[in-house]
Amino acid sequence: MITPAPKLANVFECTGCLACVASCKFSALSKTMGEDGHIYVKIDSDKCVGCRQCEKVCARAREFAGNNDIQLSTPYSVWANDVQLRQRSTSGGLAAAAGTWIIKNGGSVSGVAFDGRRAAHVMVSNLSGLASMQGSKYVYSDMLDAYKAIEDKLPSGMVLFTGTGCQAAGVLSFFESHPNRDNLYIMDIICGGVPSDLLMQVYFESNPRVSSISSFRSKRKYELKGIEGDKEVVLPSSALPIAGFCAEQTMRYSCYDCPYSFAHRCSDITVGDLWGNSAPSGERDKGVSLAVVHTSKGRHLLESLDVTKDSVKWDCFLPSNPRLVFGKSPVTVLRRRLEYNHKHLDPASFSRVYSLSSSVKQPLEFFVRLLVYIRRRYYRLLSRKCIKAILK
Repeated sequence: MITPAPKLANVFECTGCLACVASCKFSALSKTMGEDGHIYVKIDSDKCVGCRQCEKVCARAREFAGNNDIQLSTPYSVWANDVQLRQRSTSGGLAAAAGTWIIKNGGSVSGVAFDGRRAAHVMVSNLSGLASMQGSKYVYSDMLDAYKAIEDKLPSGMVLFTGTGCQAAGVLSFFESHPNRDNLYIMDIICGGVPSDLLMQVYFESNPRVSSISSFRSKRKYELKGIEGDKEVVLPSSALPIAGFCAEQTMRYSCYDCPYSFAHRCSDITVGDLWGNSAPSGERDKGVSLAVVHTSKGRHLLESLDVTKDSVKWDCFLPSNPRLVFGKSPVTVLRRRLEYNHKHLDPASFSRVYSLSSSVKQPLEFFVRLLVYIRRRYYRLLSRKCIKAILK
């Protein structure tokens, strides 16, 4: 008898959290790289026994969303009191301060680190390892090993997980019934969407002297840095990994209608940059974090940290942080033709098209760019309406 395949998230819903793969005790699921440069899940029907545990975990992860009731969560401006910790962070150092407190109290931290040209979630239990997690990384982070690492650490102490909203949902679903669930703290970040790995692939193919990317952000602006030889250098702002991310034309389909962009979320704390005028002017250039506390555990964690914090009003920062509550972007023809264009365009043309370069060489490119511009303006108008409704 043929075992019916489990019903997992389709290509438009899948976030690549890989909670389904980690939940399978029979190794029937595996990750695979799609032609669009995104990670998806493959099912081996010969190994699947039909237990549907993966289906349950996947469906439950999609339920860990939230709502835009701003009365249920409390926002704060935050920065680490440790000067070096704050300097190494692209924002105010809140996540690093939280990780420091967790580790000093015998716990561990699961967060994103670069390994050459690849980003993945790693587990650290010492302060020296924590530094590798600091800084913004605008690429997909492989989550497959994170679940086992968290599972191994939970019985013996606290674990802080940091990741995007969809990754947090995967962790929440996977560990929902774990006997040591209370030891797990979830800190999700305000996310601008996950770009395709094709951006990195094409860039490195065209720039062999750059061995890896080391940073995507400085305190106040996007600033791509990479390693050439044994030196860190600032790369052009037109470089595909950062320009392509900003163009938003290669994201996962789920990112164009993110189901986790809400003011009140299922995580303990949501963290991001505090844009707007809420932070004291003398502190902005040093980096200030936004912390939105959702749970009593999140409040306890924030109260325990060596940080300076102050409550802020939603209307002071929300118009400058629309992605917190509005996770919609237009799916354009460029995204739908991503696989085709990668196969048929030379690297220079692909880079020009997917960074929305101002160097337009064909009338069709101009027309497509005009459509992209119009649709993006329309979605910005929708985000303003959404924020206005929330703040009423």
